Amino acid sequence: MGKPFIYVVVILAAVAIIADRWHRSDKEDVTIKEAVTITEGNELYVAAGDFDVYFKLLEPFSETYMLFGADRTTPKAAFNEFWLSVINMEDVRPIYAEHPDFYMCASPGAAKAKKAVQTMNIIAADSDVLQALNEAVSEFNNRIGKRGDRLAVMLEGVKLQLTAAIVRDADQDMLNRLPIQSRSNYFLVEFAEIVDAQAALEGS
Repeated sequence: MGKPFIYVVVILAAVAIIADRWHRSDKEDVTIKEAVTITEGNELYVAAGDFDVYFKLLEPFSETYMLFGADRTTPKAAFNEFWLSVINMEDVRPIYAEHPDFYMCASPGAAKAKKAVQTMNIIAADSDVLQALNEAVSEFNNRIGKRGDRLAVMLEGVKLQLTAAIVRDADQDMLNRLPIQSRSNYFLVEFAEIVDAQAALEGS
């Protein structure tokens, strides 16, 4: 069996892993990526399984978000460690002022909130951020299971643009072959903290 065939198998398997959203159970915590570093060319480099992944550093951000979905990503080939479905507090406050029950499916504000939801594929800058996000995911899922209060998080870091996803052994960039949902909405988070969602909604 020749090397070209082996490389094709490796590439196809890696893409299949990325395309599928595998998740850890809520009892398991994510471990930090083997390598998350800033290169001399001012790019973010992430070692993700068989991939060498590169991101362009865009503008910094510092925002508070209400969580509507949160989970950990499992495969080593995943480029991010966490997946969040959020609404920026600046966007959700006007909806809350008009429809305080906007997070309920039956609320007239639910449709407005749905349009404001965004996905965040998060890479933790260090172990402190990783621990904070692990706690946020666990607390979010715990509250959802008990129909408890909504959870919000304050995040600071840098927005990212995926520029290369190279299969290491094949030395082949798979960026253009990745599913569209795997190519965008990446964030390097350098600080993360759980905050009181109600207080944040009321601007306090």
